Amino acid sequence: MLLRVWNLVLKEFIQFRRDWLMTTFILTLPVLQLVLLAQATGSRISNLRVAVLDLDHSSAGRHLVTMLDNRRELDVCYYPAALADIHRLLDQGEATLAVIIPSGFAADLADATRTPKVQLIADASNIVPASIALRAAREATRAFARETGFFGKKTVFPIELRTTVRFNPAFNHKFFTVPAQVGFIVYQVTLTLASIGLARERELGTLEQLMVMPLRRIELVIGKAVPALIIGALNFLLMMAVAIFGFGVPLRGSLSLLFGLTLLFIVVEIGYGIFISGIARTQQQAILFVFVLAMVDMAFSGYLVRVKNLPVALQTIAQIVPFHHYLTIIRGVMLKGAGLDALWSHTAAMLLMGLLVTTIAVRNLSRSLD
Repeated sequence: MLLRVWNLVLKEFIQFRRDWLMTTFILTLPVLQLVLLAQATGSRISNLRVAVLDLDHSSAGRHLVTMLDNRRELDVCYYPAALADIHRLLDQGEATLAVIIPSGFAADLADATRTPKVQLIADASNIVPASIALRAAREATRAFARETGFFGKKTVFPIELRTTVRFNPAFNHKFFTVPAQVGFIVYQVTLTLASIGLARERELGTLEQLMVMPLRRIELVIGKAVPALIIGALNFLLMMAVAIFGFGVPLRGSLSLLFGLTLLFIVVEIGYGIFISGIARTQQQAILFVFVLAMVDMAFSGYLVRVKNLPVALQTIAQIVPFHHYLTIIRGVMLKGAGLDALWSHTAAMLLMGLLVTTIAVRNLSRSLD
């Protein structure tokens, strides 16, 4: 019995050796994912982008901005001219924190009877960087007051910080995680359905029957893609109902806009599924390819860790991952009420990748069917 079992084991290893592509994926990609996640989660969050609106235009205001910029966690990189520009930066996710220094700040600082005021506006759609940015700004303000000698004039915190937390005032972690989970479920269901369609026909031996039918290649592809599109759309609507009514996640933007962009994302993932279906010989192989692709996409999408925590080269790679752009879209519409004017770049990136991958997938599938 042991000999028979051993021979079967050897046979399986020989099969793995023959399928070198799958073996390479199994051995290397989990290691790559672990390295990326460990590096991203083990590093401190730093260089959070800050926008400063200085209405005082004084040396004291500039010194406070310098103190903020000297913090490792903060990077003052925007100097908007108006409050509307600050709202735009926060809506688009370009800035995590906005600091407004009102006019008369230096005069209030020089008068011991008055309390200088500074306003902080944080983007709390992701509560982790928002809380870190607020804490760093408070510590920088304390250091500024201590350095200017203003602490000696006050027994309490010397500068009044008026903090406004946008998009998630209660710092409810579900507001950040639930939309991401909705996006991942739509991604997973769509990719799985699209990838096993032709692989199932090939495995059951019915693909030849489809080939002799009066169907063009593109008609065959569309016929396999439409069910995945419909099921993915229905799945999205169901998940949205659970997220909004079950978990209380707000929908501050347009549902029709989000649904339209979700349909675009589903079409893009169907393109990836068709590509997998064209190279997979069996349903099991197709599911394994989906699992491998999902691991890579999760590492680069911002689903588990912020993309900005990754090295610069890997942040560039993340820009060609449609799932990364879709997570930005679903969080932007649901939490920020963002419109297409703020999300057009992510929409264009998804559209471009969808056209490219779908074109490659259809051509590869046509060659494999021929």
